[in-house]
Amino acid sequence: MTEALYAQVHEALRARIVGGDLAVGDRLPAQAELVEEFSVSAITIKRALDMLRDEGFVTRRPRIGTIVVSTTPAGGARPDGGSRLPLVGYVVPGFDDAFGSHLLGGLLDASSERAHVVVGMSRGDSELEERLIEEQLDRGLDGLVLLPTSSQAIPQSVAALVGRGFPLVIVDRTLTGVPVSTVTSDNVTGGRLAAEYLFELGHTRIALVQSPNAVSTLDERRRGVVAAHAAHQVRLEESQVYSGVRSVVPGSDVTPEDDVDGLVGFLEAHPDLTACVVTEYHSARLVLQAAQRLGRAVPGDLSVVCFDAPPEYVDAAVPLTHVEQDQHALGARAFELLERQLAERGDVSQDTVPVRILAGGSTGPAPAR
Repeated sequence: MTEALYAQVHEALRARIVGGDLAVGDRLPAQAELVEEFSVSAITIKRALDMLRDEGFVTRRPRIGTIVVSTTPAGGARPDGGSRLPLVGYVVPGFDDAFGSHLLGGLLDASSERAHVVVGMSRGDSELEERLIEEQLDRGLDGLVLLPTSSQAIPQSVAALVGRGFPLVIVDRTLTGVPVSTVTSDNVTGGRLAAEYLFELGHTRIALVQSPNAVSTLDERRRGVVAAHAAHQVRLEESQVYSGVRSVVPGSDVTPEDDVDGLVGFLEAHPDLTACVVTEYHSARLVLQAAQRLGRAVPGDLSVVCFDAPPEYVDAAVPLTHVEQDQHALGARAFELLERQLAERGDVSQDTVPVRILAGGSTGPAPAR
């Protein structure tokens, strides 16, 4: 019954907009007035207005109300005979040359002349992420690409979008049990390749260094490292895993110097370790600093493999051996999956982009003991 009611309200308001009773720039009656007019609940009215917003007819502005921004639905014909490009939102914790900039480039290249893209940066703040999503939706988004701050819980606004079948793609995260399109790198294979590379160089005492960030990406990379150890019949002891690199987590107030201190303590406590797989590039730079402080040469005493590195190798003294993600392909594929949903609601799929390992100057044969 509730669905029928909100659908009826939606169609009635939609007809007023399309028919010209409400022009672009006009404000819809306040929610309380609509509740009285249609004799329905406030929840029913809100859902009907959400549908109009998702279709690109209106935008909802705090303290102002619901304003008509188009008399045609998203992707529909314009009065001048042209076509309205869809408006796509992209919300991300942050980006730099190591990870994120090229992903955004792929998204923008794929959407060129096919959509307008609005970018928001959450800086790892889940509350800000929620606000950015709501603000973008209020601008009349037709679809959303999201790189969430966490894989443990999705924002309430995103859960509501999934429930409505709103065009949505999650990038660089896996959300188990949620019917939403995702595109990620093959992180399990990446972790396996990184550890295998070190095993082939003769290393058997390999550390895994990561941040405590609660994202599926890091869990998958760890699974790959564990799988490589199992294939070589070597156990990855819990004591060989260091998960205390906190300064790389968006929004953290821990300093890189604090993290270097922690890594120095970890390496001092495990003098038998000859190599590290580091799940993030910026964490790997801190490992290099810790090794330097201890007088341990890289790669003579300690080999380091990480994920991602800027193409210019900002660590020019020690170009890092790293697992390379095809970030441009991630961004482009994210837009392609979203575009499919814009054409057909409910077209949900999960894609994985291959990775490869690139040799640098941070790895060498295991030192003789």
